[in-house]
Amino acid sequence: MNSQLTFKTALSFALLFLSIHASAQYGTAPNNYYPGNYNGSTFKGVVTETKDNQLTLAFTTVSGTESFTGQFETGCSVPTVKKGGRAMIPTDIPKGTTMTAFFNTRTQKVDGKKIKENLIIAIAFDIWMGQKVPEDKKRIYLCVENQNVQFKAFQEP
Repeated sequence: MNSQLTFKTALSFALLFLSIHASAQYGTAPNNYYPGNYNGSTFKGVVTETKDNQLTLAFTTVSGTESFTGQFETGCSVPTVKKGGRAMIPTDIPKGTTMTAFFNTRTQKVDGKKIKENLIIAIAFDIWMGQKVPEDKKRIYLCVENQNVQFKAFQEP
């Protein structure tokens, strides 16, 4: 009887862990400075497609692949080698780059239908040009026109 209870408990924990791990691509932003309207949503994945001002990320697990598509509000404030260079746009990001998109979802009416869009307000690189970005060097780059930010706490310390 006791071994059955232990097995069921272990199985429950395993299923809980797998369900948390499987949805790990969506997350909550770390405490930091963000635009006032940011709600804390993130998606971490590998860049699979870029075009115009749109970026597609994919996260693959044993149970399948989940995709995220979002558009930049404006170019991102990623530093460039050339001083005064233009802001980074999605087509500047190499396919295969692992990154985190910080986004808000908005709903718009197009031809009488409600369409959900993900508006990327910031990005962070987890792997750049095949190299893992160390945690202490990871930066969040804003992709918004209005650079007025405020501290927002989304996670408990």
